[in-house]
Amino acid sequence: MNTLDTTFPATNAAASQAPSEKSVAVAFSPAQSSTPAGSESLSWLGVRPSHAAGFVLSVAFHAWLLMTLFRLEVISPFEMIYSSIETRFSAEVEPPIVLEETPVFELANPDDRELPQVMAMNSTAVGRAIADRPELAVPAEFRQRFELAPPAPPIIDIPEGVELSDTIVVPGTTGQAMVQLDAALDRITWEIAQNLKEKKVLVVWVLDASASIVKQRQQIANRLKRIYSELDALDEKGEFGRATQPLISGVVTFGASTNFITPQPTDNADDVTRAIAEAPTDPSGVENTFTAVSQVLSQWGDYRHTQNRRLMILVITDEAGDDHGPPLELAISRCRNFGAKAYVVGPAAPFGRRQGFVDYVAPEDGKTYRLPVDLGPETVVAEGVDLPFWYDGPQYTYLSSGFGPYALTRLVHETGGIYFMTNLTTTQSLSITGEFDSQKMKPFEPEYRYGTPQDLLRVLSKNPLRASVVTAAEFSQATKIRSLGTPPMEFRVQPGNFRQQLTRAQESVAITSAAIERILANYPQGMERQGADKFLAQEKHPRWRVAFMLGYGRLLAQKARAYEYNSACAQLKTKMGDEDVAKKSNHWIFRPEPELQYAPIFKKTADQANKLLQMVIDEAPGTPWALLAQRELQDGFGIRVVERFIPPPPPVTARPQPPAQPKLAPKFAPEPKPQKPAPPPPPKPVLPKL
Repeated sequence: MNTLDTTFPATNAAASQAPSEKSVAVAFSPAQSSTPAGSESLSWLGVRPSHAAGFVLSVAFHAWLLMTLFRLEVISPFEMIYSSIETRFSAEVEPPIVLEETPVFELANPDDRELPQVMAMNSTAVGRAIADRPELAVPAEFRQRFELAPPAPPIIDIPEGVELSDTIVVPGTTGQAMVQLDAALDRITWEIAQNLKEKKVLVVWVLDASASIVKQRQQIANRLKRIYSELDALDEKGEFGRATQPLISGVVTFGASTNFITPQPTDNADDVTRAIAEAPTDPSGVENTFTAVSQVLSQWGDYRHTQNRRLMILVITDEAGDDHGPPLELAISRCRNFGAKAYVVGPAAPFGRRQGFVDYVAPEDGKTYRLPVDLGPETVVAEGVDLPFWYDGPQYTYLSSGFGPYALTRLVHETGGIYFMTNLTTTQSLSITGEFDSQKMKPFEPEYRYGTPQDLLRVLSKNPLRASVVTAAEFSQATKIRSLGTPPMEFRVQPGNFRQQLTRAQESVAITSAAIERILANYPQGMERQGADKFLAQEKHPRWRVAFMLGYGRLLAQKARAYEYNSACAQLKTKMGDEDVAKKSNHWIFRPEPELQYAPIFKKTADQANKLLQMVIDEAPGTPWALLAQRELQDGFGIRVVERFIPPPPPVTARPQPPAQPKLAPKFAPEPKPQKPAPPPPPKPVLPKL
């Protein structure tokens, strides 16, 4: 028979409460339950004997079910309990921050100042803009808990109302702004401090030993006392780390030879300032600047590797240097090999010229002499036509170019340093010094990629416009036939000599015309007839454009003037006669006129000159080229003759003769007294070589 297996699994709730409970099984066999024991006793309940087994099974099952259900528990529904998290911090009590005492630096007695007060006020660094009324960009806020404010880091002394500008000091700056010597030294202090924050530094002061910079050398020595005291203060505050000897310095002078004033670099600031102040003067007048830079790096360049130092070469000179070419290129190469930056405090170059001059008063005779000095040019070769201006006004013979000498500036440009143009002794003869806006001058910066003039000439062979600028400028400065400038502009004539005076005037202007024609021959053939527009259309560089337009425009303008003047003289000679001069016109004044009056055939030449010069003013405002173009256009190209008549003075009447005096006995002259010998002439002054 089959066995009935009834299984009642435990509910989930029960299972969760008693995981050890198992399902309850009831198994029974029909054969065994057909005649259960005690079935007779169930008859009183009305249960048949045949149904006794089922009745017992049902009672057992329901009993079991009741017992099981009795053990079940009612579980309330699960509820999410949300509770806030509260975090509390307890600050530990720390001792108050003790601010380190800041050292106070005070000037000495005001009566014993090393520098005049005006000079100290002007000693602001390059790249700083002066504010008349400095204002705070953000209103000041008072702190309520000063003990938590961190101590302010030490800063280099900057006068009130001065703020640093980030528009001028960049690596390789060639220097377009004129600054005072103290301002340049202040900026160098900042450069040294910035380099010291990254590495240990070796600073080499390379000084010009010529006599023209003796005063500046003493001024530099006085200023260095402040510079090194500021650097020492920063070092004590830990701005440069805690390295041993973070800054060492050396002093070298140059002239015909290089002189190492400090045998080895030192960290003693007093030794450095004393070496600069007491350095001997070189009377040779030779300045081998770039040879000195090369020798410094040969002597001390290994400090970069042996002591892991950064090298800064600080050249201070008032001339352009005499050893251009290979010595310059060798100095640049060694600076690159040793990672040295060259900084130059030097003069401004005269515009388009190599030489300037210095006024020297000789103690022997008290006279003033002009001593030539090499200051330029600002380019590898001169680019300006040497031509005097007509009429009254400045000649601008020695005009500041707004840039430093080419060789010195190339050294700075190629090594990533800075050129500081300073108003030294040799630059006092330059006109308009430092008045050119550096931002306006920037597009007209020379090309510093040429090591020698030969490098430039190889490039110029492919560009006729640039080649004509250089050849015309070089020829104008080397030729012996030179323009004489303004011819005679006023004549007081008489009936017998007016033609001779006009002829001599024509001869002077003829020399000017010949000189101009010879310079114009260096420009491409047919340019004057065809116009310069075709050549200008191919040239995009601003400096070459304005150099060409200024030089060529000035030549055409003076050519038209010269022919106008010559024609005016010729017309007067043919128009006037002796009788006219005696009674109508004997005083002639030549004055400039906007339009040509006597040489109309040169009207096209005058118009072209006016156009080119006006283009210079439009394309290069605020530059030396615009200044010279305006000076040329100041007076017209034509001539107007003003005729006047001055009556001759009345004839002198003969005075009556006094009556004859009676003859007296002759008197003999006294015996001549011996004369004292004339004092010897003063000795001829010995002019120094600069």
